[in-house]
Amino acid sequence: MKIVFVDDDPLVLHSLGGMFRRLGYEVITYDTPLSCPIFTAPHGTCYPESKCPDIIISDYDMPIVDGAHFLDTIMKKGCMCKRMALLSGKAVPDSVMMRLAKYGTRFFTKPLDFVELEAWIMLTKLNHH
Repeated sequence: MKIVFVDDDPLVLHSLGGMFRRLGYEVITYDTPLSCPIFTAPHGTCYPESKCPDIIISDYDMPIVDGAHFLDTIMKKGCMCKRMALLSGKAVPDSVMMRLAKYGTRFFTKPLDFVELEAWIMLTKLNHH
């Protein structure tokens, strides 16, 4: 399974990326939505040379493009990823949560409960096979 993490905090990217790589997942990390090809591609297409991610997890509070805008934009462009999550260390406005709920977005608060996050990802893996 492929997981994409987008977070402007290098420590979060390093810890999440390392943890899930050790668990056997293919992990791609980006420090901003602007470096993610799914966001910058004209039609929400994935990587031409590989398969689309099974899970996309984004931080909410990032400069320039926040995580909610990132997820909303890629879904409107036709991203086929069925499992997305938004991480936030502060309250996410109800309007944002309602907008992203239509895509089935899961919300996790920081500091992260890694057991809860891993359980959600494992559920995705079980449903994937």
